[in-house]
Amino acid sequence: MFVFWRRWAHDQRTRGSKGDYLNDLRLGRLPQVSFIVPIPSFARGWDEHPPADVSVGMGIQQDLITALQASSAWQSSAYILTYDEHGGYFDHVHRRSSTPTAPASGSRPRVISPFARKGHVETTVYEHTSTLKFLETVFGFPTLASVNHQFDTSTPGGPNNQAAGGNPTGPPAPPRDGIAAIGNLMECFTF
Repeated sequence: MFVFWRRWAHDQRTRGSKGDYLNDLRLGRLPQVSFIVPIPSFARGWDEHPPADVSVGMGIQQDLITALQASSAWQSSAYILTYDEHGGYFDHVHRRSSTPTAPASGSRPRVISPFARKGHVETTVYEHTSTLKFLETVFGFPTLASVNHQFDTSTPGGPNNQAAGGNPTGPPAPPRDGIAAIGNLMECFTF
């Protein structure tokens, strides 16, 4: 995603491939935190977003998760799968159980980890900065979510970004830290 920001567009540290990830796992040199975004997946149909074939994106995720589970990194890992559609296309569908569904502003990330609570469906509302809150908690980082409202003003706009309203950059968003209703994903683990 960094390719969309002028400051990072040509920085090689922001680029990687599925092969780099798999090689880092094999050699035991995966960084403590990695973000995997299959860009330009939309243009190539490598994701689960219409009009792509959902099974292709799911297959890529399966490859990445299976490789992690087979690696020496697995015993200390958490793979958090998120969607830009706030939890996937089907989280809005009521289940037959009494489990509430996430509201449109929340998300239901998938947690794959040896520390994941088995058979657990979490009812806490999450949003995309919940992953940052998780990192803050696990690694003792200072707040990472508080400056998101500053970054939003540099989000690419234009005709394809509805939130930008045709402007060259996106609108500022309010700070997200300090909002107790937004979880940090710790409820999903048994550390």
